Amino acid sequence: PGCCLSRSLLGFLLFCLVLAAATAGVVWYVGPSLAAIVLDGDRRENPYYLLQLLPAAAVTGDVGDPSYRARFVTLAAEDDAVLLWQGGEADVVQGSVLLDVVAAQVLEFPSGADLVQVLTSTAYRVLDRGLSPRLVRHLGTGTEPLPLAPDLASVVVLYRFDEAAGALPLGRPGEVGWLRLVPDYGGKVRWDAPINVIGSDESWNRVLMLQFPDSAAAEGWLADPLTVTERAIAAKDVDELTALVVQPGAFSPR
Repeated sequence: PGCCLSRSLLGFLLFCLVLAAATAGVVWYVGPSLAAIVLDGDRRENPYYLLQLLPAAAVTGDVGDPSYRARFVTLAAEDDAVLLWQGGEADVVQGSVLLDVVAAQVLEFPSGADLVQVLTSTAYRVLDRGLSPRLVRHLGTGTEPLPLAPDLASVVVLYRFDEAAGALPLGRPGEVGWLRLVPDYGGKVRWDAPINVIGSDESWNRVLMLQFPDSAAAEGWLADPLTVTERAIAAKDVDELTALVVQPGAFSPR
């Protein structure tokens, strides 16, 4: 019996070693963020949403040459991804002044595995080569946004928050906290989700997306003294908060 037990234990240990080696191989090949999607059955098999923050170099192409943004959408469509929303010009109104973001877009992939396939493909590596060091921020989540209107101004808020601390720290529209006055300016929350940063160094782990009738309303909400005060109060629970105001885009969802 002792011998059988030893053999069983040895077999289990060998299985663990093989599993660890396979996991390490996946991490080495695709990187830790994409490996987390591959190894998580829920994210791997279900619809997955990608928020892209794009630098100036990604939205301007040479004469007769499509931009990175357009080429990425075309590449993603080959794996049945759908462009859900594409904003116009984006301005960083809070956060690092060194953050080069001039546009944003949201795509839906049939599954996390499809996103991994795109971002590890030869075609993507060729596309990404011209933007080294990596300047496009890829942010992924399995949480679906509410329908995003292309003709409204958007505020995209990215921040880091310790989920173990309890309730989300930015409050509730019309009630309390940083979001309290959102309805007063005609705004609505369209996306509030955990998010994973793919392939860059930012530490954000949540995205909040609001839409307003126009950029004046969005900027008015951000500049309102009560909003500013509540943001200062929330600062003790929130790190690395970045806010973008994104103008309406010319994109029409299908």
